[in-house]
Amino acid sequence: MPEEGEFSACYIGVSFYREVGGQQLFTSAAQMFDDRGRGFILKGRRALTETRGRHPYMTAEDAKALITEVLTAYKAHHKNFPARVIVLKTSRFRDEEAEGIMEALDEVGAEMKDLVWVQESSSIKVMRDGNYPVMRGTFIELDGKGLLYTNGSIPYYGTYPGMYDPRPLLLCPHRTSDSTVARIAEEVLSMTKINWNSTQMNQKLPIPIRAARKVGEVLKFVTEGKVSSDYTRYM
Repeated sequence: MPEEGEFSACYIGVSFYREVGGQQLFTSAAQMFDDRGRGFILKGRRALTETRGRHPYMTAEDAKALITEVLTAYKAHHKNFPARVIVLKTSRFRDEEAEGIMEALDEVGAEMKDLVWVQESSSIKVMRDGNYPVMRGTFIELDGKGLLYTNGSIPYYGTYPGMYDPRPLLLCPHRTSDSTVARIAEEVLSMTKINWNSTQMNQKLPIPIRAARKVGEVLKFVTEGKVSSDYTRYM
């Protein structure tokens, strides 16, 4: 349950996938209701790419439509719109994407908005004295961005439960974001612990992004017809 002073929040992970046997990209979005842990899946529209099929992105219109659908699903379940919305993506937010998303959020009266580019690798690493790598949860703020180790040494185990040196995420909030990067990092870390299909205590990526990516692996085989929005059907 939310603590006193917290607001109802909705976390949205956006991922892109390629249709089987085709060159066209689509958009896949996974929504997680943080207070009940329910996942909701929506299939987006066709995406564009910057160069030679790389760096996919949404138009302003499609980004707005996708986020509007997610928020409509949220309201149908909770009977109200969230006060805070966090959109996570592993690619940079183009200005038109951000504008479309922000327009959708403004229309439903979301008071707080965070758009976060989650880079899966960074040229910056942190070293630690001792026999094991840096501790899981280590966070360093870098001029508005945040270096976050979602994997690392764990005191409970007394070791580092991995084969290679852990690689941190680089969190890059869009300039329109309302929350501090430290708060965003705290939430991203907590969402790496949510996985009902594994005994591993944490994953590298937060569940909204990870779910969107996994669901895309299923949706790429579905070329026509309506898809189920129930996340449990994709597990």
